[in-house]
Amino acid sequence: MRMKKLMILAVAAIALVACSKEFDTNKSASNSAAIGFNTWAEQLTKARDAGSSTFVSGDYFLVSGFKTKSTTYTEVFANDTVKFNGSVWSYDNPRYWDSGADSYTFYAVSSPNTALAFTGAANSNSRTITATAVTFSGSNNDILLANSVDVLPANYKTDVPVAFNFKHIGALVDLKVKKTSALDDATVEITAIALEGVYDEANLAVTEYTDNVPTVAWTSLANAVAPLTYTNASGVTPVDLPDDVSSATADDLITSLIVIPQTLTTSQQILKISYTITDGAGNINTFTDKTVDLNLFDDTDYPTDDDDETDGNQYNDGDPISSWAAGTHYIYTLTIDANTINFTASITDWTTPATNGYYYLVN
Repeated sequence: MRMKKLMILAVAAIALVACSKEFDTNKSASNSAAIGFNTWAEQLTKARDAGSSTFVSGDYFLVSGFKTKSTTYTEVFANDTVKFNGSVWSYDNPRYWDSGADSYTFYAVSSPNTALAFTGAANSNSRTITATAVTFSGSNNDILLANSVDVLPANYKTDVPVAFNFKHIGALVDLKVKKTSALDDATVEITAIALEGVYDEANLAVTEYTDNVPTVAWTSLANAVAPLTYTNASGVTPVDLPDDVSSATADDLITSLIVIPQTLTTSQQILKISYTITDGAGNINTFTDKTVDLNLFDDTDYPTDDDDETDGNQYNDGDPISSWAAGTHYIYTLTIDANTINFTASITDWTTPATNGYYYLVN
């Protein structure tokens, strides 16, 4: 699986800071360049605003950071909020570079629906994040975490930006449906859809910035609401289920569902669907609670004609989707036939089109 790193480029300059943390906001000969945040690339695929691929007014991230002089570390930013007003990024109390500092180090996190912040002594050279019982519900927790950034004196008084390289630390799940061309003369109506058993609560630890890359761990996974069920009406879009599924394109069932990264196990995370097929003569066949474990999807390309087979599992001999990974977009597509449902799923980076197919055949 590929993880696509997301870039937010922000122009930065930092103020001379005393140990009292009273920021010097006055320009002087030794600190003449003031900070000003402004993104170079405002494109960001994020699920907290369904359907949006750009920053919107009110988006923000927190910045923490320190300057180094010999072996002394002085805090310069302490979870300061940098907010977007629709055109520019800004924060309170402008600060300036200290030309006598050996280096600066910065950290950033954007977590609009969870109170995440960096911890670490003001005179230390490390920053971490620790949070318990972080919950995900629907599409309301797109947490972005940046690599730390080091700035050396050559860049203090120039326009060279501090580049925050953000990554999603949750996974993204979409669910779509279509029908085979054999049902073009029939109407397929979806009456119910649900993802059940998805872990929605965990402890988060961000530690050990090795070569500026943070170590992220999700532990103690649990269900804050048991049994958790995500449906089309539980905080994810779309709200309305399709009443006439197409064979040409896939209709959305659940989109922009952000989930905690987790291992998929048998009888834990399951997909359930109910639907009716009405043929041209008005005959109705009803299918209720068709169920499959999500860890059974694999990369086998199933034959379209399965009239002689009775066990869809026999085709599952490829590599299965065994987990949902951070920064990865999972697109599940259900293809309904008169007698079978063909399940497919693709795994992609959050910002690129689908490239890999994963399947499951239910009779």
